[in-house]
Amino acid sequence: MIINKKIKRTMLESKSQYLGSLVLIILSCLLYTMFNLLSTNMAGLSSSFEKNYKQEDANFILDKKLNNISALEQNFNMSIEESKSVDYSISKDKTLRIFSENTKVNVPAIIEGTSLRAGSIIIDPSYAKANKLKVGDSIKLYDKNFKISGFMSLPNYIYPLRTESDLMNDPNNFGIAVIGKEDFNALNKGNSFYAIRFNGDRSNIDNSITQFKDFLRSNNFIILRWMNITDNVRVTYVTAKLKGIDQMSSSAPIAILLLTCILTGIVMWRMLKREAVIIGTLYALGYKKREIVKHYLMYPLSIALLGGIVGTILGALTLKPMLNFMVSYFNMPVGSVSFNINYIIISVLLPLIFLVICSYFVVNKALKNSPVELMRGGKENNKVGFLERKIKLDKLKFNTKFKIREQLRSIPRSLFLLLGIIIATMMLLMGFAAKNSIDYLMKDSFSEAFKYNYQYVFNSIQKVVPNGGEAFSEIPAALKSDNKATFTIYGVTPDSKYITFKDKSGSTLKSDKIIITRPLADKLNIKQGDIIQFVNRLDSKAYNVTVDSIAETYVGQYVYIPLDKLNNMLDYPAGSYMGLWSTEKLDIPENKLLASVTVDDMKKALDTMTQPLQTSIGSIAFMSFIIGLIVIYVVTSLTIEENKENISLMKVLGYRKKEVYSLILNSSSFIVIAGYILGVPLLLVSLKAMFASVTKDMSISFPVTIGYGYVFAGFIIIFLTYELSKLLSRKKVNRISMVEALKSRME
Repeated sequence: MIINKKIKRTMLESKSQYLGSLVLIILSCLLYTMFNLLSTNMAGLSSSFEKNYKQEDANFILDKKLNNISALEQNFNMSIEESKSVDYSISKDKTLRIFSENTKVNVPAIIEGTSLRAGSIIIDPSYAKANKLKVGDSIKLYDKNFKISGFMSLPNYIYPLRTESDLMNDPNNFGIAVIGKEDFNALNKGNSFYAIRFNGDRSNIDNSITQFKDFLRSNNFIILRWMNITDNVRVTYVTAKLKGIDQMSSSAPIAILLLTCILTGIVMWRMLKREAVIIGTLYALGYKKREIVKHYLMYPLSIALLGGIVGTILGALTLKPMLNFMVSYFNMPVGSVSFNINYIIISVLLPLIFLVICSYFVVNKALKNSPVELMRGGKENNKVGFLERKIKLDKLKFNTKFKIREQLRSIPRSLFLLLGIIIATMMLLMGFAAKNSIDYLMKDSFSEAFKYNYQYVFNSIQKVVPNGGEAFSEIPAALKSDNKATFTIYGVTPDSKYITFKDKSGSTLKSDKIIITRPLADKLNIKQGDIIQFVNRLDSKAYNVTVDSIAETYVGQYVYIPLDKLNNMLDYPAGSYMGLWSTEKLDIPENKLLASVTVDDMKKALDTMTQPLQTSIGSIAFMSFIIGLIVIYVVTSLTIEENKENISLMKVLGYRKKEVYSLILNSSSFIVIAGYILGVPLLLVSLKAMFASVTKDMSISFPVTIGYGYVFAGFIIIFLTYELSKLLSRKKVNRISMVEALKSRME
């Protein structure tokens, strides 16, 4: 149609408004494509890694060796492999966990270099990068040099944590490595454990595990330690991360698209009002309503199509860097990158569907007027709005009344600004809240609850407590009614000096009673005095305990029971224990230990994690700044456009530039402040729900907190964005001449 020639000209006349919509669509499609393709590829990598390299279904430690492994493999249709590991101290702070090479279960995947041979070693790439190690370098282990032949990934150590209680890894100070079995046996060090993987039908692994554990107990084996792969945080952290990505891939793009729809709807409505005479003339010239609707839908269609294509391409281009970034944390071999065509098509279609449908309703409503009414400029709506009638403004100063009425007379515009500021605030503060929550969990909650510096876990039951140590035991458990609800039970001394908990009133709790932590109480919906029925995952027997107190701490999902009571409950020898806490380093033979960790290790791991978090916070802050700037600038542009006559008349009446700026550009200040105030609690509620969803199948919980300093810093950023937008809009105000008012009166 000939009238379509005016589309380009009209867009260029209001380029800031259309450009704002275009940038928001590009951003939305970029996030949608990137997050969904990233999630699909990460899930595919994880699945193929588990399958191709025989990820274990469980690992365990027994009080004696298994001698009939081949018969057991045949009877239970599974693979069993005895593995060995040892923690070697490279220096005071650096530890390398060395495993013997497996060939049946948890087979190492070579990422770079060559496979193992005599005298060689393969290490995880994160540790190698952090410590500047290359293929061909040598590492000295127990006075013997090993040549690095390559980098590898282990399917049971996708996220290489030193202990299961750690929240983050620290590749600077901890890594994993694999050497040949003969080389490992020559070291004459370390502990043995078994890894199993069931073959054939894998639909009911839990039942197969239960049958195998029953066999072990019936043959007088004592299970000292048992961990299913579903409880291994070194693997489940990947699942949790994928859940978080899935939630972001739907919520963030849809929120931005809704914002774009509101913006496009406002822009279209303003344009249709401005072009009412033109539309009436087109009717008079014989154009049908369908043709006019089609013409005006070309505006959002062209913006949506261009933004959708550009955003989708950018999202696809960022996939590889994002995948490499994720793999730098989660150690997995990366094969070919797959581009799911469904997500690419949806990414292009989503803005088209959203914007065209929204714009259709706007255009259709505007064209309900008769051609005569349209040629007269459309129906004049001189009614005073409901809110404006109800709010008493008589006693306020003129400037204040003008600003309030300016917002009340354009509710859609004000709502758009409010929603935009809320979204920008939530995105901006998300990174701050995540960092603050982790800091609170580790530096405040952890330091307040645990007073020890060293933790030692033995590979067998101990009876004699050395000087300077405090005994404890650690038992994995699951809720009797739901075996997916897992937690840890600690047996502690009744007068423990290394754990300190407080209840809701702030009173210190004594460790001679049964205490559960707040995250576990919330997860199981438990109150003081309730009974917890649980299954010991080592012996599969059912037990129950009555909760005496709830500790207001977020260190983990734990139950604390007096050690003697736990030993009596589990029929363990009186005075026996499985671990020690101490403030000073204890002289314990290495071959007796299953693991040892220091509080300093945890703090270093936290610092290592928060460094990349700073980059993430910066990226999110920049994105929220862009969204805020677009929203505020577009709203300010609309305000100026609607008030052209008023601005011109103010100049005629002698108003100074500063006074005009104050009346027109500052009219949205309280909307910006209200949007920020609403954004903070909405962020906390949404983050709490997201953390609860992501960690529901894990043994950790995150408290959602954000400090006043971060809230204030966020407000400064949002308000500076507002001020920058006003500064950019001053040119538009200055370009409006006094002649505009005279033209309006002549018309």
